[in-house]
Amino acid sequence: MTEGPVAVQARRAAWPQWAAAFAFAVAPTVHWLLTGPESYSYGYAVYGDPARCVGNTFMDDHGYGILQAVYAVPFFEFGGSPLMAGALAAWLAGNRQGLPGIGRAAARVVAVAIALVALLPLLPLGVDAVVDAVLENNCLDMWGGPFLVSTSLVQGLVTFASLWLMLRAARPPHARRSWVVRAALAPLVLLPVLFLPVADTTPGRISGREICGEPGREEELRGETRFLCAARGTEWGHYGISDFDGMPDEQVLGYGRHLCAEVTRGGGYAYQPAAYEAVGLSYSTTLADALEAICPKVAETRRAVEEQRRLDEVREREELERRCAAHPPHRPRIRPVRRASGAVGTDYNALVALEDEESGMIEASPLPVEGLVGAEPGILQISVTNEFATVCVTAEAYDRRPPLERRGWEMVREIPYRSTRGRLTFVDFYGGRRLVNLTAAGRGDYRVRVHVRGSEEAGANWGQDAVERFLVMVYPVKK
Repeated sequence: MTEGPVAVQARRAAWPQWAAAFAFAVAPTVHWLLTGPESYSYGYAVYGDPARCVGNTFMDDHGYGILQAVYAVPFFEFGGSPLMAGALAAWLAGNRQGLPGIGRAAARVVAVAIALVALLPLLPLGVDAVVDAVLENNCLDMWGGPFLVSTSLVQGLVTFASLWLMLRAARPPHARRSWVVRAALAPLVLLPVLFLPVADTTPGRISGREICGEPGREEELRGETRFLCAARGTEWGHYGISDFDGMPDEQVLGYGRHLCAEVTRGGGYAYQPAAYEAVGLSYSTTLADALEAICPKVAETRRAVEEQRRLDEVREREELERRCAAHPPHRPRIRPVRRASGAVGTDYNALVALEDEESGMIEASPLPVEGLVGAEPGILQISVTNEFATVCVTAEAYDRRPPLERRGWEMVREIPYRSTRGRLTFVDFYGGRRLVNLTAAGRGDYRVRVHVRGSEEAGANWGQDAVERFLVMVYPVKK
């Protein structure tokens, strides 16, 4: 008769060791949740050369992305406690079946997985520490200064202490180690407890609004001075960031570097509230704008976003020009002095032409026009169906009166106009002058004839551009 498996009796010390392993695993997370970033003062205010700080560069380019993907897996939350719980279950099942090796193998696999994740930031940090020692490059300051560096090292030590306790708990019963060995191993467990991060109690200097310097020149500030200026506020219309009221400058800069690291992990875009909530700050565009001064990744991302917007605008402009060019072109009855066609941006239901050289961009309709077109000396304004629209315009300047054309146009109106400078051009509401000079004979009196079609279609398709079309003819009045 075959006997069943004989259960293995666990050592008396195994359960306390398992409990201690779980306690150490969750300790960093619990400490952070209970104290939060408001209890921290983060390091110094010096940055190193990113080109030489290979460890920090690796983490920015690859490491933080890997960690973000790893920590998205629930098993790695709370210091890997879910994985350790799996190892504990395997250990219990193996002991019950008389196979203690199952528990040991599971504990070792879990320990390797958690250790690899813990070592990912620590190894690049060690590389930059060597760079600092050899080249004096201040690389550790790019990690957040001595406080954040020491905090990272302590958290790594806590993690390895929890893994060591788990492996001790999963080992089979055997002779007790000597008191010498136990005394040598005791510091590994005690040091993390003794050196857990505590708040910096040194008050430090608290700058006032004087740090911003001369009123109106805040944009000229750079680096930490600009960040502190945004935090403290200026004398003119900006009242600072309330989260930093009464906080020493070093701690404000520490928050800034910590926020920089959080935003960098999220891709470098500073205008997402989640990163601010993660470090215990209130989101504001003032803080997001100021972060660029101390966070190179934010500045780099802003430039990339602006370049992408510029390219999008160029592509959008090319598409609008293509749509306007697709409409049947106007065929003049007589030869104009000059002519041009294209897309022109409008606003406030107004297509505007100006002679003032300083009026490259306007903010409102300059004239109260009733009907299709109106004018004053130096200003011509044509009514557009939609309030915000890009319209297709053909502008033709003549030296004599062109024949009247009504066929194919929904409305034609003609009014007098006086040129004050001899240079009338359409103005795009979104920047720059468009098309050609409409006053062929210089300063003096002219007639402006405006043709329009597509107004009903534009009204029925609000928000769609390059639908309404205008033909504008300008010719001098012969005296």
